[in-house]
Amino acid sequence: MRHLPTILIFLLTTAFIARPVYEGKSYKTASEVLQKLSDKINSCRTISYNYYRSINYFSENYHNETTGTTFLDFQSTETILGFKYQLENEQSRMIYNGAESFYLNKKDKTIKINYKPKLSDFTSLSFFVNSIVTLKKALPVLIEDKEIVKTLTDTTIDNKSFHMVSFVLHNKTMSGLGTFSAITLKRDFLYKIIVDKEAFLPLHVIQTNNVEPKDYMITSFSNITSNGNSPSEVSWYYSTYTKDYKPASEKTLVLIKQNTVAPDWRLPYVDNNDSITLSNLKDKVILLEFWIKNCGYCVAAVPKLNSLMEKYKTKKFQIIGINTYDTKEDIDNFYQRTNPIFKTAFDNMKVTHDYGVQAFPTVVLIDKKGVVLYSGNYDQEQLDKLIKNALK
Repeated sequence: MRHLPTILIFLLTTAFIARPVYEGKSYKTASEVLQKLSDKINSCRTISYNYYRSINYFSENYHNETTGTTFLDFQSTETILGFKYQLENEQSRMIYNGAESFYLNKKDKTIKINYKPKLSDFTSLSFFVNSIVTLKKALPVLIEDKEIVKTLTDTTIDNKSFHMVSFVLHNKTMSGLGTFSAITLKRDFLYKIIVDKEAFLPLHVIQTNNVEPKDYMITSFSNITSNGNSPSEVSWYYSTYTKDYKPASEKTLVLIKQNTVAPDWRLPYVDNNDSITLSNLKDKVILLEFWIKNCGYCVAAVPKLNSLMEKYKTKKFQIIGINTYDTKEDIDNFYQRTNPIFKTAFDNMKVTHDYGVQAFPTVVLIDKKGVVLYSGNYDQEQLDKLIKNALK
């Protein structure tokens, strides 16, 4: 895991401490700093920077780093996003020219083109998480909302003084595109925005929470250039790359449908050397839950699944978790945190693909004859009704 500078560790461990700020002979408020930051970002016709994001969720034994370069063109306001972009790292290059978006895989030398992208197609881009794009749209809302308490302190990094604005969002987070996303879990998210006093541009955005205070995400910006040179005109068009990149082939997964006979499988349990087959369970009603550890909805589903297990434990009913992506260590860590009372089997992607699962959690309810009764998102009320009828 990448080691953070001492000052950042300090910032993370002093999450709720605020100090009065004195700069020269004038006091400045958090809203004033945020307004200046917002004004500076909005004054940029274009902006480029190096991007670094580190996610460190110790409670989930999860670490991930994203690095790369970002170029944003805010002059194209008539686009879906209100800007164009070029994002690049060692593995890929992602471009949105205002009409099409396309993804270049440098390793496979393939290109994937989206001729008519929707706004939802951009929401999961990791380069936008707590980024300058986020701040551009979110800052005016934060400044206007008087119920969000914002504090201002000074902090020193590498012998240089910076502004640090802190605020807490209750049961919601800032999304990559600058909107605010509500979460089902009751949780406070603390944000710290470190701002350069001279350039009035962001240096770091740090995010923690009150439930797992050691978990944090930090986004850092370096080599920021505003209104500088833009990429060449031809670089914005996918036709420029078709000589070197071939179209990426796609296999569309379709979730298994109701009244379909569920494909048989044999999978090993995660916690022991035993294996389990669906065909040996045909005298039981089976609920399969496809899950991954880095999924808030998967965490929230565990107590609901446990309640179903308890309710029907004397009946011929069984829940089996199916995990494709995570290591045994990660699954063990998930079980220690969430305490499910059902077992998980490990899939090598075959069952997940055979059942057409693309999102998590996905549940598939199968009756005693091996026929699918339900497939889709976790719906406690509907599942309870179906299970009760199937067990009659």
